[in-house]
Amino acid sequence: MDLRLRLILLTLVALVAVAVWSFPAWRGRLQPPSLRGGFPGLQIDLQDDYLALPRDQREELLAEHAEDPAKALAMVRVAISEPELAPRDASLGDAQNEARALASGDFIQLNALRWGAGAATIYEWADGRRTLQLRNFESARGGDMRMYLARDPQPLEPAQIGADFLDLGRLKGNIGDQNYLLPAGHDLTIYQSAVIYCRQFDEVITVATLR
Repeated sequence: MDLRLRLILLTLVALVAVAVWSFPAWRGRLQPPSLRGGFPGLQIDLQDDYLALPRDQREELLAEHAEDPAKALAMVRVAISEPELAPRDASLGDAQNEARALASGDFIQLNALRWGAGAATIYEWADGRRTLQLRNFESARGGDMRMYLARDPQPLEPAQIGADFLDLGRLKGNIGDQNYLLPAGHDLTIYQSAVIYCRQFDEVITVATLR
């Protein structure tokens, strides 16, 4: 047999042997992301970020994918995005010492993807101003997050917010203390909850019942 042909055959045998020996290491790359723990449709360079999410969040996202793949994919990209820190706001002074608390409540967790922590308090200041303050606040990430006051004491779904809510504007950050100036002369006694609402996915992220 020609020497060059022998070398080619030996090389092929060696390649097959290496492939068989390393099969467990590269087998997973032939599987779709959902079978090797990743998220279907998510680009490869973001899969590690998805896998770094807590297990319960990954399970919720996969369950969402079964219902609405496009929405679930957008939710994954939001979930793995960087947290948004609320800008420091010292313009109002110390509400706990200089203002009177009218109502307060704590944010709650709805599920692994919809949750919040910290307190929401409506304050009235000596000069008549009224503000909503979020203190020790943190929440799940969402797209186009809004800060609402709603009549329902615990609106867990968008339909429960109703049409007569008070929109205080874009959420200033999903981490950190923040203040929202309330409209003068507005009857605040009709509102029984502070709501973090995600307009992109039409989801209530978290709610605090005000008492």
